[in-house]
Amino acid sequence: MVQYFAYVEDGYPVPSEITQTHRASWKAIAEGTHHWSSEQRLDIARQARAARQQRQELPFNRHYPVSTLSGAALEATRTIAADAAKITRSWTSMQTAELGPSAYIELVSIVVTITAIDAFAEALGRPHEPLPPPSSHIQESTDNTEVTDIGAYVPMQDPWQGPNVSRALSLVGSANALFMSNVAVMYTGKDQDFGEMVWDSPLSRPQVELLAARVSSINECFY
Repeated sequence: MVQYFAYVEDGYPVPSEITQTHRASWKAIAEGTHHWSSEQRLDIARQARAARQQRQELPFNRHYPVSTLSGAALEATRTIAADAAKITRSWTSMQTAELGPSAYIELVSIVVTITAIDAFAEALGRPHEPLPPPSSHIQESTDNTEVTDIGAYVPMQDPWQGPNVSRALSLVGSANALFMSNVAVMYTGKDQDFGEMVWDSPLSRPQVELLAARVSSINECFY
């Protein structure tokens, strides 16, 4: 059995909480849902990785793996991964109309999760982790019915305890949990709720937020 994210074994002193979260994310990405099959979810991850690796290339110079995803799914995947400046309310409305809001949210969660994990590997100077094989397991993915339009591009759960960013993908609870589990653990190196994180790392909360804001700016984040 392949052991993914063998950070410590490879000489990287990564906290065990991060290792376990990354392994859980790989397992979740490989599992199908009623919106996307296992093969489609892995295809989304593969296309997102390829797009991000070529984000400095002009669009007509980019080359992607062969895919069975629809044109709309590929457009959404590649734009979110490599051309965030193109994401507007009208663009998002077109994607959600074509794919369905919940399927779009699940696609986003896969793209942003593999982006965060790949960026973590790059920061360590480590190769990207190979993607897992398809899984026969189907996730119990239930759409959240307690959602409303709060002025964002997609509906979000309401009411909500915690910052808005922690409910960005809350239309589909499993999709939101997939991404936010990585956000929380990579912010502090500990497995804890994003809204209740304890800041006892070498960097202070203001220092972390400054770095996060700078990275977001470089990545053309519109949040």
